[in-house]
Amino acid sequence: MTTSFADKVRRLRGWEFLISVIAIVCAFTLTTSSRLHIRPIPRVVVQVDATTTIYARDPSIDLKKGAEQVPLWAAVVIYYATPLVVHVVVQWCKPIAHDSRDFFLAIVQSTALTQLATNIAKVMAGRFRPSFYDMCGWDTTVVWNGVDNLCRDAKGEAEARKSFPSGHSSGAFSTLFLLTLYLIGRNKLMAESTRAHRGAIESVLFFVALVPTFVALWVAVTRSQDNWHHYSDILAGSVIGIVSAFCAYSLNYGSMFHYKTAGMPRDAINEDKDKIPLHTQDVVELQSPRSAE
Repeated sequence: MTTSFADKVRRLRGWEFLISVIAIVCAFTLTTSSRLHIRPIPRVVVQVDATTTIYARDPSIDLKKGAEQVPLWAAVVIYYATPLVVHVVVQWCKPIAHDSRDFFLAIVQSTALTQLATNIAKVMAGRFRPSFYDMCGWDTTVVWNGVDNLCRDAKGEAEARKSFPSGHSSGAFSTLFLLTLYLIGRNKLMAESTRAHRGAIESVLFFVALVPTFVALWVAVTRSQDNWHHYSDILAGSVIGIVSAFCAYSLNYGSMFHYKTAGMPRDAINEDKDKIPLHTQDVVELQSPRSAE
């Protein structure tokens, strides 16, 4: 029986991949084509006497720009290589139908949601980075009148006005928190029928599943250490990434709180509906000798 091209695309969820990729392209296009919101440069007014006023730089954005502990290239490797390698190992050890396709799609969808939200917010907010003056090449040889823009590096100034939200934070959580959800679901650590049976193995698996989230947290905190973001930027970015990861996981996988559906792609669940009722596994669990103890 010959399979049509449309059927192959549908089976591989090609249109969903394409829509997500287009969304990612649109998100990155926003950063170059959209007009950045330009806020007035903040100032500190010092009234020396009745006739003399001195204008100073805002100390909250006058920090030195630090070297990035996680540069962009390293961030991309951490965000995407880690989940993909872990998935390949897990799928090789315990293969499940449709899992690779749906996991890759979840990664792409989470990335699309995150980049859209992050880049739209960056352009609209135009918030100053903690190292704004340093990044924009502020001219310190001129006495500032509190009005003129003394930035000498236009490109650096544009980058210094994109503090909110943190793109590193949102990107890290969008894939690494997704990986945590995936590992928790795969190992059925939150499934109702296994909650009463906890042991050393389950505890180890739980903390192993949280490792990607801890890595994302580390990446996020480095943005403050390097004076690239305020803590509120990091918090906002982290929330965006977490919400995006949760949405992408929920779109592609069953509930991690139900033993039968935990860690299962939705297509695999639907294929099993006519074979085994969803409650059957729970009934077996309740009737097992271990449950009786």
